[in-house]
Amino acid sequence: MRMTRRLRAAVCVVVAGAMLVAGAGAAFAAPGVTPADVTLNLAPGGSTTIAKTVSAPAIPPKPDITFLIDTTGSMGGVISNVRTNANTILSNVASAQPDAQFAVAEYRDVSADAMSFRVAQNLTANQTDVTNGLDSLVAMGGGDFPEDGINGLFQVASGEVHFRPNSSRVVLLIGDAPSHDPSNGHTLADAIGALQAADITVLAFDLSGLDSTGQATAITNATGGRLFSGINPSEVSDTILAALHNLPVTVTHQLRDCDPNLSVSLTPGSRTVTSGDDATFTETVSVGAGAIPGSTITCKVDFLLNGVLSPGFTETISEHVPKATPSIATTPSGPVPAGGKVSDTAALSGGYHPTGTVTFQLFEPGDTGCATPIATRTDTLSGSGTAASGNVTIGAAGTYRWAATYSGDAHNNSATSPCSAEQVTVTPQRLTGRAYGLTADASLAGIQLVSIAPTPDTGHISTTSTSTTSVPCTAALSGLIIAHTLCAKVATTEFPGKSVATASIDDTTIGITGIPVITVKTINSSSTTTCAASSGTTTIAFLKVGNTVVIAEPTNIQPNTTVNVGVVKLALNEQTPFTTPDTGLTVNAVHITVDALGLAKTNVVLASSESDIGNCP
Repeated sequence: MRMTRRLRAAVCVVVAGAMLVAGAGAAFAAPGVTPADVTLNLAPGGSTTIAKTVSAPAIPPKPDITFLIDTTGSMGGVISNVRTNANTILSNVASAQPDAQFAVAEYRDVSADAMSFRVAQNLTANQTDVTNGLDSLVAMGGGDFPEDGINGLFQVASGEVHFRPNSSRVVLLIGDAPSHDPSNGHTLADAIGALQAADITVLAFDLSGLDSTGQATAITNATGGRLFSGINPSEVSDTILAALHNLPVTVTHQLRDCDPNLSVSLTPGSRTVTSGDDATFTETVSVGAGAIPGSTITCKVDFLLNGVLSPGFTETISEHVPKATPSIATTPSGPVPAGGKVSDTAALSGGYHPTGTVTFQLFEPGDTGCATPIATRTDTLSGSGTAASGNVTIGAAGTYRWAATYSGDAHNNSATSPCSAEQVTVTPQRLTGRAYGLTADASLAGIQLVSIAPTPDTGHISTTSTSTTSVPCTAALSGLIIAHTLCAKVATTEFPGKSVATASIDDTTIGITGIPVITVKTINSSSTTTCAASSGTTTIAFLKVGNTVVIAEPTNIQPNTTVNVGVVKLALNEQTPFTTPDTGLTVNAVHITVDALGLAKTNVVLASSESDIGNCP
């Protein structure tokens, strides 16, 4: 018999008038595989062989055995034989498996008997109760030739017999006639499905006609059982006992939870022995070239008996190997402006599936020995063996240095990149600006009346460092435009990069022919630019055009305020942003324009400040 299904912990014996099916699994007389635990210390690429012995059991462990017997009139001799030899059967099984339990059930012919199925004794370890259950069976009744063994099997598998969890379940079906199909509403397919779902193996004992329609063959084949044909009533008990003790056991194996660098094979691939005998194999264990000495890699080998894994039949192989020392390669980000973001990446090679973290440290210019980090970032190593610091906002210009340290893990030693191997150049901002006090141009009927270049004028300032450029204040201007104390200054800060331009005039009087007299007192302008933004301010103490007072007291002027008095157009706190070549802002405290019928033309700028910045992040 070839047992292909998993043997659980119940055995059911069915005795039918002409149909007997009994299924039993192999049991553990002396469980196991020898040796069960193997510890190796092979170098990568090495292998070894191990002699394995698998001792097959004689009776399945924790057996639940149910007798299912046809008790119609023709079965008297069979029932008598089983009853007479019951103690021998029960004692023999229990001696091999002390936790064995037994049940007794009967079936008849529903067409002639009101009672077509009965459990005479449910599962119990009490042998007296089992024999009493067998003693209660009486051969009587029956109608036509078929009986109702299919219904009996269905009822046993569907809960009428209370099988224990994780038991080896065997049904002994004993009979001398086939079953109605359907039988009390259940087809042969229904019974087979219920038996398979309950993990029941059926051993069938055919006394004359149990398999006359092939039912017993179908049932035993589907449940991994065995059919015994042509049995004499006086031979039933001996056949049952022999069937339970002499079942063929096919030993195979499967690998489980095996490390990819540990391979296991057995020769031959399978052996079939009689239950209770030993099956021997030659096991070859090989360690892959990628295995790392010092780590522990394992593999479990399950030895299956008729396709079933039972306790005590698993071998555990443990292989120990030293850690690997990976190398670490790093790539810092390229040059960035001061105030920008720098980063570092690391890639490990030569390790064994490294995990863990990489700690990145950034060192400022001058710290050539990488002694005191100014920033520390840690990232978890990815599956591809890489990690990244993420962005770190940098300070002033200079040469910075990264260092990266891999933490190591259970299979890999730590590794650190050398100091100064990862340099990052940080470039400064380009700081520019210009400021002047006054510029003017006026004409009347094509005759040039006034032409004043920017006075005083810082000129265009451009630097990358902290500096202050201020020209001497001009004490006074005279003529058609009179002004006093004109000043201009540009101040820059290296980091954080900032350019500030300021211009001021104490008082100004513009008396150009053809336009009203303009009087301005104490004006100041400023323009400030950083990498973040530009801003400007203008304050005017007093402003009058002709007889019109525009500003009577010191005032912070809103950007781009416009005032028109007759032909005179005033732009106060005139702010003009620009982006070429760098980002910046021009602020004119007062911008006066006149175009009177194309005859009188005037363009005067008072207190002009311009700041801008380049090479921002």
